[in-house]
Formats: sequence, C-alpha cells, structure tokens
Amino acid sequence: MTNIDDSTKNMLATIAAQHGASQGAQQAAQPFSFAATPVQNHTPTATQKKAEPSPAKASKKKGTKEPKVEPYIAERVTSGGRKTYRVQIRRRVDGKQHSLCKTFRHLKNAKEWRDKKLAVIELHGFPIKVLTEKTIADVIADRLKRGRELGRSAKQNLEFIKKHEFGKIRVSTLTQQQLYEFAEELLNEERTSQTVAGYMTHLASALKWAQRRETLIPIEVVTLAMETLWEDEILARSEERERRPELGELDKILSSIASNRRQKLPVAVLLVFAIFSARRLSEICRLRWDDLREASCKILVRDMKHPRRKKGNDVWCALSKEALAIILAMPRTSEYIFPFNAKSVGTAYRRHRDKVGVEGLRFHDFRHEAISRLFEMGKPAAFVSKISGHKNGGCLYRYEHVEESGDKFADWPWFERVLEMCACLPEDNESEK
Repeated sequence: MTNIDDSTKNMLATIAAQHGASQGAQQAAQPFSFAATPVQNHTPTATQKKAEPSPAKASKKKGTKEPKVEPYIAERVTSGGRKTYRVQIRRRVDGKQHSLCKTFRHLKNAKEWRDKKLAVIELHGFPIKVLTEKTIADVIADRLKRGRELGRSAKQNLEFIKKHEFGKIRVSTLTQQQLYEFAEELLNEERTSQTVAGYMTHLASALKWAQRRETLIPIEVVTLAMETLWEDEILARSEERERRPELGELDKILSSIASNRRQKLPVAVLLVFAIFSARRLSEICRLRWDDLREASCKILVRDMKHPRRKKGNDVWCALSKEALAIILAMPRTSEYIFPFNAKSVGTAYRRHRDKVGVEGLRFHDFRHEAISRLFEMGKPAAFVSKISGHKNGGCLYRYEHVEESGDKFADWPWFERVLEMCACLPEDNESEK
C-alpha cells in the first residue's frame, strides 16, 4: 500500500509541473493589462496618503547638499520659502572633528560672523568646548602665585574678583554675556567706567595668561566681550587731568606739614622734590645712591611705569639743578636716597591736604606741574622728555598744561627751607620701606 501511494504522488507532481509550465508560457505570450489585476478601490485612504515634499525638505534628501553662496556659508530655504544662510566652520583638533555653526537671515551678517570667527581661530586656535572644574577664582589664585609680579592695583582688583560670586564660574563655560553682566554690575555699584576698565582689563589678562598655559578657556569669548564693553562705553580710558597746584595751596600744605612735630616722614621734602624732578612718588622712593651720576646730572629710574612692561623698564633721566641739590642734601642712611614707604608718604600727604581744605590735588599732579613748568620756561620737548622719561611725544603732551610763560617757582622760599629740612634729618635714620 505504501509503494502504491508513493508512485501515485510522484505521478501527480509530474502532471502539476507540466501544467504550470504550459500556463506560464500562455501568459507570457499575452500582452500585460491592468485588467488582469482588478482593483476594487483606486483612491488611497487617509492613512495611505503621503504629503508632497516641501522645497526645504526636498533639499534635505540624503545625498543632496545645500548650495554654497560663500566659503563656509550655505543657503537654505525655510518651509515658508524664506532664505537663510548657515555658517559652518569645521576643524580637526587632536584627531577629533569640531564645528562652529550659526544661521542668519541676512548674508551680510553671516559673512561678518564668519570673518570674525576665522580671525579668532587664526589668532587663538579653534575654540573647543571642553568642560573643566577650574573656576575663575582658581585661575586668579594661580596667577597671583606664579608668573611676573603684578602691580598693587592689579593685585587688589584680582583679589576682589576672586572673592566675588563671579569668581565661582567655571572658566570652560564662561560666556560673553556673563562677562558683560559682571562689568555692568561693577558699574552699577557706583564705580566709574575708568575703574571698571581696570578690573576687566586685569581679569582678561589673567584669563589669557592661564589659557597660554593650557587652561581650557574659550579665549575668543573674552576678546569679544572686551571689544563690546569698550564699544558700548561700559569701559573708558582714564581722563586727562589738568589740575595744577597754586602757590597759595602749596604754602598751606607745606606749612601744615612743617608745623606738625609728630610728622616723622619728610613729606615736604618729597613733595618739593616731585615738583622739580617730575618723578612719581613710587619712583622717588626707589631711587638709589648707586644709580646717581652727579657729574652728568642724571639718575637711573628703576621700573618706571610703562603700559606693558611693569618690571625692568629702567630709564636714565636727567635731573634739574634743584632736584640734584635736594638729593645731595639728603643724608646717606640707606642704599635708597629716600628710604621711605611710598604708601605711608601718600597717606600723610592726603591727611595734611585735607586738613587745610585743599580739594582735588593729588600727589601725582606734581608731575604734571613739573612738566608744565618746564614748557612754560620755554624748554623744548626733547629737553623735557629727558627729565620726565617719556619716549612717546603723545604721552608727554598729556602732562603739558601751559598757563603762562616764565618760572612761577623762581625764588620760591620753600626750596631753601626743604634743603634745611634735609640737613636736619637724622643720619642714623633707619629705612622705613
């Protein structure tokens, strides 16, 4: 029974195969017709409908590229048919691809942003957003410990920022808006634009210092923030002073100093010396006997103030006959000619000035007075610059405020009185630095 069934199955399979082959041949011979596949409903349902692609979506199909209108700038079309311009700058840094990207409505703005970013990249390298836990306060603390020594005002400004809430911001996430808002906060606390400029300039310098030592800081953010603050006049340059002392004001101040027996510092001597030497108070207290050249009437002024070089700017300056006479009248009690603390002298001067009611006269104004006096005496700029130490004519003329001709200090009695004070100073006086 089993053999019969198997043979029957084989026969049926052969017949079926032959029937299928003949039927396929007949269909191949007939032309194709839609009627051969009847469709009950040709209208697609709501779920079967597909939206027609918009121009914007059509441009995003795989394998298509946005048309370039400028290097790094591609034109895009929104769903509403409006054109936009997408800037994308790519760079490979340390084997990893990084990108800067921003979209603009106007081509002009896109080009300006592109050009500014390319300039920043060329100067500072590609900005990489890498997070670090280091804060602004950490950077400032590091700067105060290492590197070239900072001036007193720079230290004070950085110490303030380090303790401020702003100092808690992580430097890697620092933004232009945060810097701008911090400057505005300083300004709103009744500081002048000139004072705020000092804080922000010292902060920017500290951040750039850290960035050059491989601290992860978006330095282009700092640069753009400073540019914006100057443009918006949140920051401002120091104002040129025109304040000059009158002889009557000087007489009041010097008389107050001379009559105060408790005043141990020779403030009157340093005041008069400043008028005849054109030296800043800090410079006066750094003058050394070894740097004096009496025969040629000149002296080496160490670490003279400079906009960039805070240390090592040593300049040989000429001495007027009055300034040299005061130096030679001083007793040699130290390596310094005037071995006194400049800060203490400045405090004592302000106390006597305020006591006699003279307003707005700073010790630094005596440098203005010295330079203006030389011009009033008819001295040429080349001669004046040798005494003042200026190398730039523009800086020199900031101090020149000529009011009359001649020497208003001719036969000034306080010059002789100061020489007598020098002779009375104790020769065993210890340095107060």
